[in-house]
Amino acid sequence: MRKATQGVKEARLELVKARQEYKNTKELYQTKRQEVSKLKEQYKECKSSETETCRSKVKETKSKVKEQLINAADLILNKLEELKTNIQSSTDLTDEEVAELTIKLDEQIVEIQDAKSTLENINEETSSEDVKAAAKTIRESWHKVKVHYHKAILRNFGARLRTLIAKADILGERAQLKASEINSEEINSLVTEYKAEIEQAKEQYDLAKGQWEQVTEPTKVDENVRKAQQYLKETNNHLKKAREILREIMQKLKENNKEISTVVEEASE
Repeated sequence: MRKATQGVKEARLELVKARQEYKNTKELYQTKRQEVSKLKEQYKECKSSETETCRSKVKETKSKVKEQLINAADLILNKLEELKTNIQSSTDLTDEEVAELTIKLDEQIVEIQDAKSTLENINEETSSEDVKAAAKTIRESWHKVKVHYHKAILRNFGARLRTLIAKADILGERAQLKASEINSEEINSLVTEYKAEIEQAKEQYDLAKGQWEQVTEPTKVDENVRKAQQYLKETNNHLKKAREILREIMQKLKENNKEISTVVEEASE
């Protein structure tokens, strides 16, 4: 677990900007997509025609397709930058994890930037086949990138849950210690129930981790991500149940003039 250093605080400010940039780019992408969609039918009608109007329409369509494809590349780049900033602003990931994930994301950013350069070479004289090839380039680049993109998202969220589990463990030990001073069967039972929820949270977290570690092939990304997300959801559910039980424990302790601190300065895996 990292401390909220100046660098982390600055990354959080950058995250706000990155999210706004992504939102703006996404809106522009939707606009360009609609423009291309409107031109496609006219383009089909004009492909075999040599009239000046049709030649102009073909050129316009290619220009709009180029804009849409470049905007698609920008959309991916902004999403990668947003995720990178999100990771760099995390206090749940370790410094080593942040460095590793940042390097991977930087590699993916270069991959998309290279694909974007190919798109920028499209002009009015570019053949339809070359335009299709350029579109294929960005699609293939995204398929490669999304493996690391989704894995980074899962690891980042998983790190947050890992921190919560570690803190829950500490609070469980504190509750057990105070409960032993009272020797109440009811409180002891609640503590046992609390610890069981934490153990189940750990099991689900480990299953999620096993899934995101398998995210290595583009063709299996969706399946692995879906399973990992489900396990993380279950992890979170067990932690929620544990928090409810802890509130009950604290109330029972208070009735017996006992209290535990819920402040945990730092917890690690």
